[in-house]
Amino acid sequence: MKQTRTYEWTRPQDIAAAIDGLSGAEVATAMAEGRVPAAPVADLIGVTAFEAARGRVVVGFDPQEYHYNALGTVHGGVIATLIDIATGAAVHSLLKAGQGFTTLTLEIKYHRAVTVNAGRLACTAEVIARGREIATAEARVVDRKDRLFATATSTLMTFRLPEARTNSAAPTADQA
Repeated sequence: MKQTRTYEWTRPQDIAAAIDGLSGAEVATAMAEGRVPAAPVADLIGVTAFEAARGRVVVGFDPQEYHYNALGTVHGGVIATLIDIATGAAVHSLLKAGQGFTTLTLEIKYHRAVTVNAGRLACTAEVIARGREIATAEARVVDRKDRLFATATSTLMTFRLPEARTNSAAPTADQA
């Protein structure tokens, strides 16, 4: 039997406008406090919580059936996305206003299958090294019993954002 899922997200250009001029730490704090909405991808996979400190982020996630692969477990790509959100946010929390980042590498080790029975998962990411342009973060995905589901190391590149970023984040309906 087919199921239906609907969700809402905030347009990327609206988020870009809301965070324009803020440092990464200010963005992380504003997101944790709910003053700035999450990125659309976080809404897509169902990120349920966000805690942040400089260089460290914890992202909550409740596995659902719509995350499943054909074998009846959460698809590894969903967990990879969760980890990428957390490691990116951890690095972003260290950046100055006007700086951005992108993931260069993401190496994941899966330790056990995730199902809805796991309950709320927490992905904790911490920056372990930061140079002028390259940062490295590590992440762990655990349940409330501290059972380990996945670990990862991510390398990210930081860069200066273009000045007109809020106008070029995504086309509006009348621009498309």
